[in-house]
Amino acid sequence: SSSSDAGLTGLPVNGMHPDTGSWDRGGVRLGLPKKRRLVQRREFLRVKDAGKRLAAGSLVLNWIELPEGSASKLGVITTKALGGAVVRNLARRRMREAFRGMQHDLLRPAWLVLIARGSIRKSSADQVRGDLRGILKRARLMAA
Repeated sequence: SSSSDAGLTGLPVNGMHPDTGSWDRGGVRLGLPKKRRLVQRREFLRVKDAGKRLAAGSLVLNWIELPEGSASKLGVITTKALGGAVVRNLARRRMREAFRGMQHDLLRPAWLVLIARGSIRKSSADQVRGDLRGILKRARLMAA
């Protein structure tokens, strides 16, 4: 069966919904809409100033925990020291994609800021996903 064939759920085997274009995992939408992203400078500064920080592998995580019922948000940072626009865009896509797939596994809501380290240039998407999973577990935002 090819990846474009509909599976038993009526969704394509690769998990992308044919009408909305968003990803689905067992009825849970896995998109990362703009309202779930940190975009304003003051939001990033709040996380940096009031939050906690951990570094592991190709990522640095800054975060602040939120009250129950709040929505988690993600912000990503890539500096020019990382490389040209193509390299930075790839790093941002990999960080967002890693979070998108595990956003519903967070134990409590938080604002998260991921900062790409130089080693992300040589990291595969799976390695970035593993780095994020490990750092979220160390931060106790994801079950061990």
